Amino acid sequence: MYNLLHKPIEKASFESWAKVSDDIAKVAILACPVILYGKDIVYWKLINLFLLGLSIYLFLVVGRIFRLKSERGN
Repeated sequence: MYNLLHKPIEKASFESWAKVSDDIAKVAILACPVILYGKDIVYWKLINLFLLGLSIYLFLVVGRIFRLKSERGN
């Protein structure tokens, strides 16, 4: 009951993880203008935007994987 990683993992858990992953990606998308218009030098802005873009992509991919697993029932 309290162990979220025991097998078989419930379908609801995959759906919840997919929603959380998508929500994290949405927050990261909203953080882009904050970094872009911040007071840091351009070098740091570019690095931070690259890392933020990478994290957005990874969280969207993970959310998609969780959603596919919940649809298959695995």
